[in-house]
Amino acid sequence: MFAASALAASLDLSNLVLNNHDGKIQVRFGLSIPDLAPLHTALAEGEVLALRLDARLSRKGELLWDRQVAETSRMAVLRKAGDEYVVEPSSASPAPDSSRTAATPEVPAVSGPDLAEVLRRAFGEMTMDLGSWDLLERGEAYVLVLGIGLGRGDVSAFLRNALFFWSFDVVPKVRYRLDFTY
Repeated sequence: MFAASALAASLDLSNLVLNNHDGKIQVRFGLSIPDLAPLHTALAEGEVLALRLDARLSRKGELLWDRQVAETSRMAVLRKAGDEYVVEPSSASPAPDSSRTAATPEVPAVSGPDLAEVLRRAFGEMTMDLGSWDLLERGEAYVLVLGIGLGRGDVSAFLRNALFFWSFDVVPKVRYRLDFTY
């Protein structure tokens, strides 16, 4: 289930930007996976892969904890169908908590015979909305945390919890942090 080659792959983030777009807090970035060998192997074996993106914006705490302002998440499924690679939004995305989660457009459905091109079209330029810009207060320090993981999507929650020490990730999870003052 766990290949040693999976440790060689990585998720690379490019152009991480947080800006005001039509009165909304918008996170823009691009993703790339330089080493596609672990993905080719997993997809050739019939695995269904899930890319999970979590963005959390918090006001920086002075002593211990940061106070969460907004969060959103999105999930996409990557699979092989015949000779084509398919990326589509996941129907297994968590139900939003309307008080703190912003509505985010889904990942576009993309398919094609070239895995690198499919991934570039699906994840090369992404945006995630974190809610109204009015949530931010001038002069305050904030933290944006963006978590990204690419793992096997067809592993049950029971199995993940029972084998908590076992990694089902095809590409190790990464977490990016952006500190800023508004």
